[in-house]
Amino acid sequence: MRFFPATPFDASRRSFFEGAFAFLAVAAPLSASFASLKAAEPGRSPAGRPSVSGRLFDDGSVRVYVDGQLFAGYVPDAQGTPIVWPLRTPSGALATRAWPMIDQIDVDAQTDAAMKTIYQNAQIGERGGQKDHPHHRSLWFNHGAVKGGDFWALTDSKIRQTETVSFDCDGKTVVLVTKNRWFNAKLDRDICEDVRTLRFGVLPSEQVAGKNVRYIDFSIKITALEDDVLFGDTKEGTFGVRLPSPTALTVKKSNPSWGGRILDDAGRKDGETWGKRSAWVDYSGPAARFLEGDELARELARGDKAADFPLTTIGVAVLNGQESWAFPSWRHVRDYGLFATNPFGQRDFEPKNADADGSKTLNRGETLRFDYRVLLHDGDLTADDLDAAFKAYSQEIKR
Repeated sequence: MRFFPATPFDASRRSFFEGAFAFLAVAAPLSASFASLKAAEPGRSPAGRPSVSGRLFDDGSVRVYVDGQLFAGYVPDAQGTPIVWPLRTPSGALATRAWPMIDQIDVDAQTDAAMKTIYQNAQIGERGGQKDHPHHRSLWFNHGAVKGGDFWALTDSKIRQTETVSFDCDGKTVVLVTKNRWFNAKLDRDICEDVRTLRFGVLPSEQVAGKNVRYIDFSIKITALEDDVLFGDTKEGTFGVRLPSPTALTVKKSNPSWGGRILDDAGRKDGETWGKRSAWVDYSGPAARFLEGDELARELARGDKAADFPLTTIGVAVLNGQESWAFPSWRHVRDYGLFATNPFGQRDFEPKNADADGSKTLNRGETLRFDYRVLLHDGDLTADDLDAAFKAYSQEIKR
């Protein structure tokens, strides 16, 4: 096991990304300007066991690989919030919407052939896609009302990474720990700090009936830097995922080949899951199949308006850790593709509850903790699969 010491965030590189998406760093080739600080070289493991490796770049971004193929990218600043993108299922399909990030990348200029192929697939998957809510950026954590500041939408209130605390690869997982400051634009100061830990890996097949499932464990501890830091009761939050456009329920109306389904631990489906508290929710459905070689070239030649691209079935499940504050949290899971877990939005989710108040106030030094496991899968997972996965996750959290 290797532990890499804290790396302070380079302020000069922050200025480079002001006014633009820092995921351009992820899009960039592995050149001197984005040299790898620490890396476990992508490779294949013996005996068929998945090998998980990663690279940390000098701007704070990370790439994670499974058996040498990109699984996920971590972007420390995507217009004011850290995100995970790209994010792929075991078959290579993109598991989250690529817009608006893909519009900021000069795909044709990419010299990293593997990344260029991923971005070309992202372009195909966004043909005929939904360009709404530009603040829905793949996978992220923030909130819409924190002491009067809106960190959810694209406002001047920002979450900025200040330190890479550690980056660790042991062949089975990649673990990234960062510190981040929440800058409230209305107050013109930082009001809280978080330490977030992201663990990337592959589930043991026995946990999900022999199926191939990747995961991200996302844990965050938020500490108030002053008194009266109010996390307000609003549905605009908090741990968000935006599904690919073909996966959303509502797109069935415009494209009969598109449209997925939602399922939670209580057996609720689709629109019934919105605003309910649940230990796990799974959102699955059609998405663009990952293309390579001649098949990719033929599809690209069809042009930007060819929305009937090859499809596969993918899914994303979000498990809420039992140690999280306000477990189980409400699910702000929408039929148009937003898939959020919100521990604060009780009033919006329970409008008939006169006593509803999901807000939480922290004074200086007080903390909140949240834990989530995100499962990335191909095909469908059954309720039994997801119950078993949640049970295993809960046992790991307790340890």
